[in-house]
Amino acid sequence: MRGSGDDDRGLDTGRIGKLAYIRSHDPDGADKLENLLRKKDVLMTGNSYGERMTERQFSLVFDPLLARAVERSQILENLGSGAASVPDLSRKLGIAAHVVFDHLKELSRRDLVEVSGYEERSALYRRK
Repeated sequence: MRGSGDDDRGLDTGRIGKLAYIRSHDPDGADKLENLLRKKDVLMTGNSYGERMTERQFSLVFDPLLARAVERSQILENLGSGAASVPDLSRKLGIAAHVVFDHLKELSRRDLVEVSGYEERSALYRRK
């Protein structure tokens, strides 16, 4: 929880730090998140109908997207050192196997990872 001395810039500084990490592994993903973060002021000042987002509403939308992008970057970073299966990545990163698999599907769709073989019944993924 934020203290009374915190301001929105401090919160955005933390987000920007995470975006820098994401950018080092997934530049396109970081670009999309940065575009949304740049629109924050517009979303918070309101539209022609007087509708506007609060900081809390923006955080409820943006922070889960940022967290998922950090997880995908961790997967990409891990695959940079060699192929791994979903159970291996799940164990190493402390992320549930079904979440790792969902991330790998997204990364595969974006042509960032591919199946490089199989170990027993598990597919081995590698970074392209």
